[in-house]
Amino acid sequence: MCFHKLKLITAMLFLSGLVHLARGQTTDSTDILDWRRGFFPKEKPGELYQIKANGFYRFFATHLYMNQPYILDANSGAVTRRNTLFIGDDSQLPNFLVNISGRPSKKVSWGFDLYAFQFLAGRINPAYNGQIPTQDLPPVWDPLSGARLGANMGLNLGLNLYGSYLTEYGTFNIRVGGIHWFSMSDLTLQGFTGYNRFMMYERNPWDPIGKQVGVRYNQMYELGGAYQDLRFGERAIQGVILEGLNLPGGWSFAGMYGKTEIAGGFMTIPNINYGGQIKKTFKNNDFLAFNTLNNTTWVDSLNTEEVGFNIFTLEGRTTWRELTLQAEVGLGTYRSPVSDYPWGEAINVRLFSSEKLTKIPIELHYYRISPYVVNNNALFWNTSILEARAVDQPADDGVQSANVLIPFASSMVGIGQMTNNRTGVEINTDVNFGPVKWSIGYGVSSEITAFQDINDLTSIIPNRITFSHFVNQLTRSRFWRWTFPQNVGPYGRYDKVYRDAYQEVVLTDYTVGAETNTIKFNQLELHGKYRTKLAYRNFFVFFLGRYNTAQPDLSILPPFSEDAYIRQYNTEVELYYQVAKPLFINTYLGYERVLGNYATELDNETFRPLNQTGYGWGVGLDINLSRNAGLFLRHRWFEFEDTSFSLDQFSGQESMVELKVFF
Repeated sequence: MCFHKLKLITAMLFLSGLVHLARGQTTDSTDILDWRRGFFPKEKPGELYQIKANGFYRFFATHLYMNQPYILDANSGAVTRRNTLFIGDDSQLPNFLVNISGRPSKKVSWGFDLYAFQFLAGRINPAYNGQIPTQDLPPVWDPLSGARLGANMGLNLGLNLYGSYLTEYGTFNIRVGGIHWFSMSDLTLQGFTGYNRFMMYERNPWDPIGKQVGVRYNQMYELGGAYQDLRFGERAIQGVILEGLNLPGGWSFAGMYGKTEIAGGFMTIPNINYGGQIKKTFKNNDFLAFNTLNNTTWVDSLNTEEVGFNIFTLEGRTTWRELTLQAEVGLGTYRSPVSDYPWGEAINVRLFSSEKLTKIPIELHYYRISPYVVNNNALFWNTSILEARAVDQPADDGVQSANVLIPFASSMVGIGQMTNNRTGVEINTDVNFGPVKWSIGYGVSSEITAFQDINDLTSIIPNRITFSHFVNQLTRSRFWRWTFPQNVGPYGRYDKVYRDAYQEVVLTDYTVGAETNTIKFNQLELHGKYRTKLAYRNFFVFFLGRYNTAQPDLSILPPFSEDAYIRQYNTEVELYYQVAKPLFINTYLGYERVLGNYATELDNETFRPLNQTGYGWGVGLDINLSRNAGLFLRHRWFEFEDTSFSLDQFSGQESMVELKVFF
């Protein structure tokens, strides 16, 4: 007993001495707080600082087998190889990405993304260099020497800084540096979202996994769309964004200054986007807003010549009983040293009715965008003006006419996608027949003026039409890896863009010295969704039909005859069956027909217009490995043939393996 008492007295004296020593050395509360960290239970420090890391790893491989070579470029003679194995994603999205973020206070945070491609040395070329030899790797005591694997890593979106300040007058947010995702309105700054009419057989690089495979299929059936990431509908901004929210009287504002994804680059001459929004919000989320976006790009080192655009709009929304009207009206212009353009109108009006009023939800959409309004950051494409640009190479310094990344010329587009030099009306609705759900869209539109060469407005050149091949769209785009060439293919009629390849057709129904026709368009989209149970497991059927025509005369109904320049019919069907809780088996079938009439270009040998047929059919597996980890296998057979243009045909098989893990 005496021994235990002695130990207790000794411990108390020791602890008392430590406390006395700590108090004698300093009275700073911070030091005392540090001293307490050596004891348990620990006390959480008063300051707030958090560092988080999350991201994904994605292994993606495609093996392409071609039954016969397909001409990629008639000028160089490049053709597809019979067998091609590609590791990685040629859409230039990384195999590995980690986001690191920190929050030094409740009002300020920062973050950046690190990305990595395959661990190979060398530049991105058609043929990669070999793997780095072991003897060339850096030693552990000198990791900065040698051929480092880290040389293949870099910043994906730069270093981002966020600040949020809550005051009695409202909330003020600031975003600086890096890449930030931001939007204002359809005609100023907005990404295309459409009406969620798409197929899911081939996954997008940004698609999430969820706790179990098959979640996205259920979302598509239940909600009419699948979950997308934060970039969906947004535009990439590098610079400064300042926002004021919840200001007195329902006011708010936003302003941005920097570069957008279209006007980016590493040129040393100034290239600036600037704009903003002032908004007044009323009851029922009604609002009135003023929006503007502007661009100035100097094309010479002396800053004497510039290109750019300006657009100013008024936007508002009001609700009356079961009707909601949202409209945006404005003016825009394009500036370049080549030509001086007038201001043009931009009108975008949507009227929504609820099921209570019209039994089914209905959206009516009217738009009219002048050929002189150019803004590739908005929800409409430029199809009327060859944009002048400055190039990075000193040898090519100056103003040049160049196609933009999106298809140039009058385009056959989907419902909801607008272009300039066009006016049109669209109607969209959702209809349910028991377990079958339909999303339906129909549109009629027309060019405002016939296509002309902007360098000489008095000269008339042939009209042109561009369109995409939806069946085997991604397979076709992978024929050209990593680059975005134009005027390629056997007849130089394809333009490679991001995850797609557009075809161009020249019209011939014009007379020299006479005005060419304005092209009219009809669009019909049908998206059907069905879910049932087979052997107590989920079974999904998705149908997507897209039927488009382009013709010289306005027609309320699609002219499915030779009166149309181009008739395009695309039908796709997907089946998904849940064999087991962690396993889905899926199948795909696609059929496409494209027909041209004799007012389009003819083949020099057959003297016939386009007569194209495309097929695609495939099978696949979705395997849930664990939470946020999935394995996706796909195998596709494909065929394409133009019986009029004999060189434009290909067939083969493509296998895809994707392993994706989120952490």
